[in-house]
Amino acid sequence: MAVNTGNIDVIIDNKEKEPPKCAHGPTLLFSRFDQNSGTERRFYACSAFRDRKACPFFQWADDKTKTSQEHQKCLRVPSLWPSMNHKCLRKRFLIVKRLDPSQRQLCTDCGLLLLPGEAEQHEGQGHNIVTGIKNVQLKHPTELFTPLDDNKTFAQYLFSPNTVEFVLETLTAQKATHVLCIGCPRIHEAIQCIKDGSMDSLLMDLDHRYLQMYSPKKLLQYNMLNHHFFAGETDRSTYEGFLGAGKVAVVIDPPFGIMVEALSHTLDRLQQDWRAHADLPGTGEETKLPVFWFFPYFMEQRVIDTCPTLAMLDYKVDYVNHALFRGEGGRKKGSPVRIFTNIPAKQITLPADEGYWYCGDCERFSSLENKHCDLCKACTTKDGCTYRHCDRCGRCVKPSRVHCDTCNVCDIPTHSCSKPRSIGCHICGKVGHKRRECPDKGGPHEQSLGRKGKRKMRTDMKANSRDRKKRRETKMDSVQ
Repeated sequence: MAVNTGNIDVIIDNKEKEPPKCAHGPTLLFSRFDQNSGTERRFYACSAFRDRKACPFFQWADDKTKTSQEHQKCLRVPSLWPSMNHKCLRKRFLIVKRLDPSQRQLCTDCGLLLLPGEAEQHEGQGHNIVTGIKNVQLKHPTELFTPLDDNKTFAQYLFSPNTVEFVLETLTAQKATHVLCIGCPRIHEAIQCIKDGSMDSLLMDLDHRYLQMYSPKKLLQYNMLNHHFFAGETDRSTYEGFLGAGKVAVVIDPPFGIMVEALSHTLDRLQQDWRAHADLPGTGEETKLPVFWFFPYFMEQRVIDTCPTLAMLDYKVDYVNHALFRGEGGRKKGSPVRIFTNIPAKQITLPADEGYWYCGDCERFSSLENKHCDLCKACTTKDGCTYRHCDRCGRCVKPSRVHCDTCNVCDIPTHSCSKPRSIGCHICGKVGHKRRECPDKGGPHEQSLGRKGKRKMRTDMKANSRDRKKRRETKMDSVQ
């Protein structure tokens, strides 16, 4: 299956051959569409990182496989990569833990707890050293390590205490005993601190710094975009054993620039693995692995298109280290991040002390500003303001939109009526499908375009590309 993301298609379920591997596991197959020539060419690239400085692997699909020497060159790139294996890092941690807090040191550049006498070497390289690591920081490493904030590699935004509390209460209400935390270190450390042992968790994360803090039974280094375990079968065995240990739920907090389709494929594989290893009590709803996916509301359509079993809750997910994605002092309309889940919304209670209320018509909780529309028969607000119904459009719209008689749709007052509103297929121009699924691909319509027609098509595509970019920028501006 190919998924369109502008001029790049992600080829999901590639059955042509085994993909080559980079330092971050099996690569993904992409197809690049050249607007000038109207041709496509496939290539392999890293699944985890968009920045070539973090992972330079690139290979045209029709080229010969890279030599092992070239592969090793990619493996040696120091892109936030552990200098020691998990076992060695744990041994070092236990030594540091026995030290007096005043003697404990951390190199923030390497993300490494230092043994006695190692600080001088790191200081000589200009690294920043933190001294006086407290016991509570060892139990809560998200308060110890500096969150990584490069959107092209790692973008770590940490849940607020209120969000962590809500997630734990929701998991408890769902009677989850084992929680698979994919990229959710704060949820994991909160569960590990539950003293009565009523809930256990396994953290699967790409960040190697946490390898020091948790044993191989509590943390696996993992790439969520290709379902790759860095320690191979050892980690996979731990993961499979965890799936069969009790009533499992999954919480996943991916980077917001992630390829939705690739992550959706990973969730499908998680469901398959769970069915293969869990002791299932029956069929129907019980055979679904509960999933809680944290993602911005404006990505709802892409999430639902790729994962039709998921639905978006109204709960606003707050983060402590993001200027916009937090409650007090953040974005005026509140955080734009929501929870997508396959649990029926009526089974999830949102906190009344934060203004959430139960809508009997929708059979779900809605946010304070989300009012039920009797005409739409739904609570329609998405972004944190109260939508209003437009009779002429036949739907609810943002209060900043006005109805345009020329365009016959609601839009911002400063919009240009002459600009195209949507782009269809690059070949036939029709909406509803993309170029890879076009029935006219390679057919008479494409062949009959002629030189002038193809030139016009390329011009239109470039104009539409600029228009899409402008719309994306406008959407992000509205979020901010």
